[in-house]
Amino acid sequence: MNTSAQDIQDKLGPRVSLKGLCPLTTERAERGYRLTRFLTGMRSATQRSLFLENENLCMDRFGLNEQEKEMVRNRAFTKMMEYGACTVAIGKANGAFKTSLMERGASALGMTVNEFVRARKEANKGYIWHI
Repeated sequence: MNTSAQDIQDKLGPRVSLKGLCPLTTERAERGYRLTRFLTGMRSATQRSLFLENENLCMDRFGLNEQEKEMVRNRAFTKMMEYGACTVAIGKANGAFKTSLMERGASALGMTVNEFVRARKEANKGYIWHI
């Protein structure tokens, strides 16, 4: 069965703009591949150790370009996602970055971790996953 893009869109319903989301496109994924590979490499104790000792050498070994290195140096997680890095890969690097998902979320919204947790708890009231 050959389904057109319009048929698929009709089944999915109207497009809605969601603030803060970075749609993954082929172009983004290709552009972010090297950075994603670098970030997922942080699962390796050897790589984490090298990164903590010498960030620049570690990034050079993965062939990161200057823009990618700048995002890593600045811990610019939102920019990394907009660039094409996988959010799960960023999570894999939390240990090397000495950060957590909560800290990244709070930072992205300009909040402290406590403010972020309170806001998330309030937003989740009534849902099955309410904490």
